[in-house]
Amino acid sequence: MADLGDTSQANTAHKHKRTSWITVGLITAASIVLGFAFVLRSVPLAIVGGVLLAAGVVLGITGGIMDDAE
Repeated sequence: MADLGDTSQANTAHKHKRTSWITVGLITAASIVLGFAFVLRSVPLAIVGGVLLAAGVVLGITGGIMDDAE
């Protein structure tokens, strides 16, 4: 079995920001809305989903969401 080392989070420095969680929430909500739009063939739902997705992408880029991965 592979040694995973210490997996506890007690001594790690997390850089999770509130904007990162908001970005993930927006993109998740957009995916759900777009899924319903596809199934229901609803253009208004697709537009709302697209706006949510665009807002999530813009917030992710401007908020530096990928900096949390370091």
